Amino acid sequence: MVFKVSIGLAAAFIACFPAAAQSSSSDGACELHIWPGAGLNSVYSGVFHGGIVNGAVTGRDGYPALAVEPIDTANQVELLRSAALRDQLNLAKYQPIVHEEALSSRLMRTSVARIAPSSAPCYAEFIVDSVFFQQDIVDGSYLKILFRYRDFTTEPAPRRVFSTWTKTKLTLLPPTPTTDMVAAAAELRAAFTRDVALFASALAKPSKTKASH
Repeated sequence: MVFKVSIGLAAAFIACFPAAAQSSSSDGACELHIWPGAGLNSVYSGVFHGGIVNGAVTGRDGYPALAVEPIDTANQVELLRSAALRDQLNLAKYQPIVHEEALSSRLMRTSVARIAPSSAPCYAEFIVDSVFFQQDIVDGSYLKILFRYRDFTTEPAPRRVFSTWTKTKLTLLPPTPTTDMVAAAAELRAAFTRDVALFASALAKPSKTKASH
């Protein structure tokens, strides 16, 4: 069975706030707000066709079907909660608050102030922007993710803004008739977790050039 995934980012950002409020700090602690992405997209480059976004996840004719449960928003929330992000991002004093809805594309790209209505004395944001299953007939398959990070510290505007793509090699997708689909789904989830770690590693490196957006 092939799961259909919309390429549109899910839900208005206001929908995130009630879930966040339940976990918000009440003792003046710093906060790390974490948002999942809208779901899994796909792109394929082959010899006779390619380039159509979501050909695999929507089962388009001529594209290799992904045929595995995609990493939807709910899956990402679960994985982000178990990622120990404040430790990976070197924000040990920050309380992590994982939102349950994805941000709109416009909001995450244009917002200058804090996205969450937080009055925490110090504040940071970690955002999953776009998640892609990428297959190339030469290079193979990868899970590729665009992450965004903003650290406001104690200021009204972010003191640091960083975004970059990460990618992790996949060996079980797209599946063949003999593929263990349970193992393939586990590989996809593990790749998401590894991509988070790759982003944290990139963030920790000294900044030499302007970050990509």
